[in-house]
Amino acid sequence: MPLTLAKRLALPRRALIASAGLLLAAAATFTQAEPAPTVIRIGSPELGTGTKPFPGANPLAVVKARGWLEEEFKADHIKIEWTTFRGAGPAVNEAVAAKQLDVVFLGDLASVIGKSRGLPTRLIAVVGRNSNSYLAVAPGAGIQSFADLKGRKVSVLKGTAYQRPFDAFLAEAGLTEKDLKVVNLDWPGSKAAVVNRDIDATFGGADLHLLLDKGVTLPVSTKGKGPAFSIYASLLATDDFITRYPAHTTRLVKQLIRASQWASDEANRAALLQLWGDQSGQGEAVYKAEFDGESLKSRHSPRIDEAAVSVYKGVVADGLKLGLIKQPVDVDAWVAPQFVEAALKELKAEKFWPALDRNGRPLP
Repeated sequence: MPLTLAKRLALPRRALIASAGLLLAAAATFTQAEPAPTVIRIGSPELGTGTKPFPGANPLAVVKARGWLEEEFKADHIKIEWTTFRGAGPAVNEAVAAKQLDVVFLGDLASVIGKSRGLPTRLIAVVGRNSNSYLAVAPGAGIQSFADLKGRKVSVLKGTAYQRPFDAFLAEAGLTEKDLKVVNLDWPGSKAAVVNRDIDATFGGADLHLLLDKGVTLPVSTKGKGPAFSIYASLLATDDFITRYPAHTTRLVKQLIRASQWASDEANRAALLQLWGDQSGQGEAVYKAEFDGESLKSRHSPRIDEAAVSVYKGVVADGLKLGLIKQPVDVDAWVAPQFVEAALKELKAEKFWPALDRNGRPLP
């Protein structure tokens, strides 16, 4: 029998409803939330002397102390697991190689060494810029400059960011590590050895100020020496983590930027130094000395700008020249600035830190 007009109209309507249902189902498939991790495993060198694990004098320590990541991911039932390593950068890189960490904080040379050896990391945010290093000399050793280190017993923790400025100072004095008796000691061991005069000197970070009341002197520092001597530090994430959880990566970086803003405010200087002093067990005097005359805002920009990329390219070049790495690193392919830029946009903080050119000048 011929179809009635109503039936002829009903057929396309039913087909339209079915098609719409298929489209809605497809849309739901494409817009559903990305998978969520059950835990985010964060690693860093152990940079404190107290009982509280301390990732260093940087905004990440603010995030950790205030529980901002735990707060951010609480509703998602995502656990934040912090691990600090006494073996510093080399130990952190080993943990990444063993797939025990998702996100790590590392100084520039240690992260470059890991990447040059094939670790599947991406650099997702700068955490600290232009950190200083110091030469600590044992009581009575009579060392006033790097030229005086020839033939002396000196410690530096190899594979960490301090090895690069250490070698740069030696080169400036016409020396190499072969002209010294270099001992590879961790930071607590180095401090004890220089106080006890088991070594003549050690090279490391601001915590060496703790030794001044024990007769140790700090005759040389990298302050004012420029990019070849200063240290950058960054947050890295594994390729697997950022590929599987891009939104969670941005949320994590967002909390780092929140801390970086707070740490960049000169009105918070006293509170910031006290927080670091308390969390590290070292007291705030160490950080007062390190940051004296330094702009907090310039030290804490998280942007992966031309200045940061240029510094890391310099670390790669120096690492190859000094024999600290054997394979080059393509820094342009390594960096992943999209997470910082997305987080800055969400926080409406795009203009808080200017993007710097390779010479450290604000870009237009």
